[in-house]
Amino acid sequence: MSCFRLQLITLLSAIGVGFNLGMLTQRIAAEEARVLFDVPDKIECHDVTPEKCAAMHPTLKVIEAKFRISAAFMAGNEESAVDFNYMISSPKMRLKILDYLPNTTLESQFADDRIEVADFTEEGDTSTQEARVAYAFFSLSAVKSQMSRKLEQNKYQRIAPKSLVVASGTMNRGHGVFYKLRPSNAASLEGSKEFSFLAIVPKNWRGDWCTFVCTARSEKKNLLGTSIATSGLTKVDIGLYLCGDEPASDLAAELCTKLEANDGIVVKHWSAEAAKSMEAAQPTSAGVQLVTHFDEFFGDLAKKAHVIKSTDAKSPELEAALQGVNDVEAKLGALSGVE
Repeated sequence: MSCFRLQLITLLSAIGVGFNLGMLTQRIAAEEARVLFDVPDKIECHDVTPEKCAAMHPTLKVIEAKFRISAAFMAGNEESAVDFNYMISSPKMRLKILDYLPNTTLESQFADDRIEVADFTEEGDTSTQEARVAYAFFSLSAVKSQMSRKLEQNKYQRIAPKSLVVASGTMNRGHGVFYKLRPSNAASLEGSKEFSFLAIVPKNWRGDWCTFVCTARSEKKNLLGTSIATSGLTKVDIGLYLCGDEPASDLAAELCTKLEANDGIVVKHWSAEAAKSMEAAQPTSAGVQLVTHFDEFFGDLAKKAHVIKSTDAKSPELEAALQGVNDVEAKLGALSGVE
């Protein structure tokens, strides 16, 4: 084989390998999940203070906040999803969480959460003796058959193993609540879902604001294997107001307007900062869960939310937008009844 021909074959092989790797990389990239979250612009709260509670604690009241969070797969599908995490926190610690819905939920793959088990025992005994002598026109045969059978059947139920599909609880010493949703046979992660919480606030509470952090994690395939990576992240502040309080409602709406100004520059900045913090907490080796202490990381993120928002402002537009948001949040904080 000539040297030129050998070089040509080597070049074509390299091109073929590169093309296959490129196609494989594109196919893997196309399968990566990308999740988009949508949260309410403001949340109306209702006074649901029980009479006994009001009598025992005349300076406090209980408010109920109901809201919906929507999630949509812009790329990929739910088959690769690991979990969705929604965290609502009060960075200034002015809301004390009393209760929340949905609560932690376990799901079984079997009906009625029970498995019916049946044990069968069968014994049998058969003996046959046969003697046959045959001639041209005569046949003699003797057959003896005996059989005994014993059958036993025991039925009992066993509790079916369950998997965690919804985990919820308080965080930040009771000044926040989290919801972790995992794939379920009975419901889809994608779509809109309702959440609620009860909070203890001062009697003269009229409004406030809280921070929402929504994240999605999915399995990410690469040439070296499979890892778990963030497939969606949104961080935003949302105003709260007491039902029927129009000035407080207007301030909550103004906060949303400030956040949406300049193509949502503030929300993009907060989400990018949260993504950087999350990336810094991720190990680099493939095939390993990318966030080793996921819950601890977001708990720390909730505590430092106000710090992350106010740092690393890179443009005059962002500085002005952040200042406008801080001004509205200060006005909402003044309605919280906490000096």
